[in-house]
Amino acid sequence: MLTREKLKEFALEVAGVDKIGVAPIDRFKNAPADMNPLNIMPRARSVVVIASRILRGCYRGIDEGTHWPSYSIFGYQHLSGRLQAAAYRISRFIEDFGYEAAITGMGASSREWGPWGPAPRPDKPVRDVYLQLRIAATLAGLGEIGWSKVFLTEEFGPRQRLNAIVTEAELEPDPIRTGRLCDRCYRCVAECPAGAIPRDRSVSIEVEGHKLEWADIDLGKCKLTHFGLNRRNGQFLIKRYPGFYLPIEEQQVTWREAWDLGWTIFPSVHFYSVMSIGVPALCGARGCIIGCMKHLEKKGVVKNLFQNKPVFSEEPPWSLPEKPRPATHHGFIYHPENEKKKKIEVKPGRIWY
Repeated sequence: MLTREKLKEFALEVAGVDKIGVAPIDRFKNAPADMNPLNIMPRARSVVVIASRILRGCYRGIDEGTHWPSYSIFGYQHLSGRLQAAAYRISRFIEDFGYEAAITGMGASSREWGPWGPAPRPDKPVRDVYLQLRIAATLAGLGEIGWSKVFLTEEFGPRQRLNAIVTEAELEPDPIRTGRLCDRCYRCVAECPAGAIPRDRSVSIEVEGHKLEWADIDLGKCKLTHFGLNRRNGQFLIKRYPGFYLPIEEQQVTWREAWDLGWTIFPSVHFYSVMSIGVPALCGARGCIIGCMKHLEKKGVVKNLFQNKPVFSEEPPWSLPEKPRPATHHGFIYHPENEKKKKIEVKPGRIWY
């Protein structure tokens, strides 16, 4: 007989996830049709949500301005792959007890793309159907959604990624627990380089007496910065295009418009082209994760403790000038006369740069 305890033991000890919780299907009864697990598996009885920590060291280089790839490659792309593999192993374990299981996928922004095709039946939503993983994780008792819309747990604060499995197995649910972590300090608001997190606008739902509330994020500004197009922390962009000026706070773009602009620019910026093998996280999560992590660790509510204290810098986040330096020309850069004045010297070991 499959029980919640057996499933959790397998997930934690064999599949290697850090947290697992179970939500009964009834908690999703008011979910929009394109986010309702019953439109993935009509006879579903439980939603299982798993979480794996993002290594805290992924953010060290970002905070100190020394190393950027670790968060995008290992804390984002690689970890997503590991969670998919873990979900597959857990789903096989559920199947071995005679219950169907389906992995929902990790497309957090799938709704912004609009419908992918026609509805499979007149009474069903258009494809594709994805759970809102942060809501699902809250309903499965793993933690709560913070003001920045980042998911928080007692163990790791804002440092985890999520995946979910829908199953016909009726498992004992975990209790919902909210209001324990995010204290509305608004450090995420102050330290988001995009200014995408408002202090006074929110979105909320209520489930079983629990109010789930988060800031009404400006997704266009968020995505522009997430894709490294914000000069304030876009050092690779500035190196390639020193005269580029796109004041983020003045932009009125949608998430999709920002997405398309990013993928247009990536091929011409070497570091971005490498990072964009997957979905890049070039902003470094300066406010929504790093700022929040600093606050929760200093407050002493995170169980995953470290020897180095103070944990990270308490100074305001470093920032680059938003405006480029005044141009010394407004036309062609090349002129034959300038070539006579140049003395080109290639130093050993500098070929890569």
